[in-house]
Amino acid sequence: MAIQYTKSEGVSIGFTVSGEGDETVIYIPGMYSNLALERYIPETIAWVKFLGRFGRVVNFDKRATGVSDRTTRPLNLDHQVVDLEAIRVATNTEKFIICGLSQGAPLALLYALAYPEHVRALILIEGLCCDAKDPYASLSDTNTLFDWERSLADLDADFNQWCRKYLQMVDPDYGPDDLDAGIEYMQATASPAGYRFNWACIMGFDLRSMLRHVSHPTLVVHAVDDQLYPVQHGRYLAEHISGAEYIELESNCHVPMYDSEALPDLQQGIGQFITNLPASKVDESSSRKVSTVLFTDIVGSTELQRELGDRAWTEKISRFEANSKKIVEGCRGKIVRLTGDGIKAVFEVPGDGLRAASLLVKDAEQLGHPIRAGLHTGETQWSGDDLHGMAVNIASRVADQATAGEILTTNITQGIVEGGDFTFDDWGTVELKGIGTRVLVRLEQM
Repeated sequence: MAIQYTKSEGVSIGFTVSGEGDETVIYIPGMYSNLALERYIPETIAWVKFLGRFGRVVNFDKRATGVSDRTTRPLNLDHQVVDLEAIRVATNTEKFIICGLSQGAPLALLYALAYPEHVRALILIEGLCCDAKDPYASLSDTNTLFDWERSLADLDADFNQWCRKYLQMVDPDYGPDDLDAGIEYMQATASPAGYRFNWACIMGFDLRSMLRHVSHPTLVVHAVDDQLYPVQHGRYLAEHISGAEYIELESNCHVPMYDSEALPDLQQGIGQFITNLPASKVDESSSRKVSTVLFTDIVGSTELQRELGDRAWTEKISRFEANSKKIVEGCRGKIVRLTGDGIKAVFEVPGDGLRAASLLVKDAEQLGHPIRAGLHTGETQWSGDDLHGMAVNIASRVADQATAGEILTTNITQGIVEGGDFTFDDWGTVELKGIGTRVLVRLEQM
């Protein structure tokens, strides 16, 4: 299997393609992987061979790991959706089964929400749904997966020891030789900065509110004694994804394809799931998907129009609309409608919408007419050339709450992009007209 490369935002992403058949399985690794080394690891070779029973298998290394480019930009899971889409395009894949391990599982979910038309089914192995020890309870200082401040400090202070502690959570049964080999593999896969980026991806991360929108056939697999992500995460995913099948393995290994005793049950469950999938067909509901909606409008536009006069106002608005279109499209979004003194835009991943909002606010300041912006992430549906759905209504109401130069969004959008290059301030709880109570946060200017 020759390693191939594709570009995503100028970053080279390494991938391999093996096997052939009617199905395509794209496998998303956990926090780290290395295509160049894994071809020499018997368990990985056997795993890829097993997936190859069902068709073509695509493996890739996430940015900042393995054979893919390093990056100095903080990562978040929603941003990595773009890389997965680049892999799909590069491999000429129209529809595929996503199999995600560990941190690859929420990435698989985010991709399925953003690009439902390309997903045939989901297999989520040892995945997590939020940054909580117990996902059935609210996020709090005492209910987070890890003591993040201490863990990141340990990583910076002694990378070798941090890797050892991490591997002991991945598989408590590792012996000294296994630990030493595992540490060498981890250090050959990514730098301390790369692990910091990827480890921080799940700080504050919360996908729980999005699970009800997942409509694809889904298999959830979790080890009952997983020390890294507790089994409650697997149970929560299975309970909150409609129609999901669930397999609980008698294992304490976070990577069950490396557990010889759990492997037969894992393979049998996946084999039955894929074999029983209904025949692939055109998704008639592909106009419905989870998107991030952005509204902006010029603050005090009526007074400004009166002050400038119709001609000068028309010229200003023309420039504003042209700049807005360029910014939105540059962030991979689409202008749905120009509202006369603002825009309605849509993005497939939240991070793109937040980056666009920040750029739009800066541009408006330079043009001399401050704007306010509001965003929300949820299910939307196209009807002709317009976008509808509760997410659209919420985003509009959120924008109404903002003041000049302010970007507001919901804690739902915040929870998806936590761990990346975004900083939020608590704004408060508000009653949105016709919608109900929502918790809002303010995006700090980037």
